[in-house]
Amino acid sequence: MPSATPRVSRRDDARYRDAEAAVWASRGMAPVERWVDVPGYGIRVRALEHGEGRPVVLVHGNPTAGNVFVPLVAALPDVRAIVVDRPGCGLSEPLDYSGMGPEDLRAAITAYLGTIIDALVGGAVDLLGNSAGGGAVVVAAAQMPEKVRSVVIEGVPAIRGMQLPRLLRLSSLSPVARLVAGHRVNEGDLRRSFRAMGHGGLLEAGGPPAEELAWRIALSRYTDTYWHELSLIRRTATWRGLRPEWVAGKEDLDALRMPSLWIVGDRDPFASSARVRAWARHATRASVQVMEGSGHQPWLDDPARHARMIHRWWAEQAIA
Repeated sequence: MPSATPRVSRRDDARYRDAEAAVWASRGMAPVERWVDVPGYGIRVRALEHGEGRPVVLVHGNPTAGNVFVPLVAALPDVRAIVVDRPGCGLSEPLDYSGMGPEDLRAAITAYLGTIIDALVGGAVDLLGNSAGGGAVVVAAAQMPEKVRSVVIEGVPAIRGMQLPRLLRLSSLSPVARLVAGHRVNEGDLRRSFRAMGHGGLLEAGGPPAEELAWRIALSRYTDTYWHELSLIRRTATWRGLRPEWVAGKEDLDALRMPSLWIVGDRDPFASSARVRAWARHATRASVQVMEGSGHQPWLDDPARHARMIHRWWAEQAIA
């Protein structure tokens, strides 16, 4: 099992920050950088904060970083968006997964998200997560309901029954993981990935914007995100798929007493909309919206529509 530090780091913080800032600037935004020390883990986790209003903590999937949410943040008025780089992603410091068991990972997720909420907000927040980040917010909300007013799941979350695509399953094998971690991602790779995630319509419409593609390339080339995320996959999955004990399950869903909104694209390859509805039925106050022609990161296909949907749902649930 790899350590928390790769043998040869790709870190070039200046070049990565330039690519990251260009995405925000392309939408007329300039976020504030926040750092939080996570007690007991010896790491600092980074977040980018933008806007004023209701505090919303956004947690991304694997292997990416907080900047993936910029299109949605730009469309969300009256929101104080706290966009997290999960440990080991973007510029956040990594966790060492090698000695962890399933409960250790749950504790780490709860610790870093709880610390972010306490340090940056000091009260209850709305959580929004995608993919691995969706699984993380389910775990965190189940463990610390007093800190979470509502949960929004964008795309299929990492929950028992999620189907990993072939490449991610194979990435649990050391030789494949080394090849993937060492590959220099290019625009062609990203376009193939978007299509595989169900975003063919986005590509045909001319998206994503050039700045977002350049940032995703920079994430691969100038950070160690892929190394750390592959370390996590090797711990939590096999070539057959996710290890069920490592991800959120029925007991976590049963513990979701706060309102939850599940937004899933009908082209998301990680699970069917019927499976998502079955998961959501375990949560006490769940609503499900299926987006036609949309993929695994569904807000990318129509950020404004997602923002309106989320705001309308908050209002309907009387979540002040």
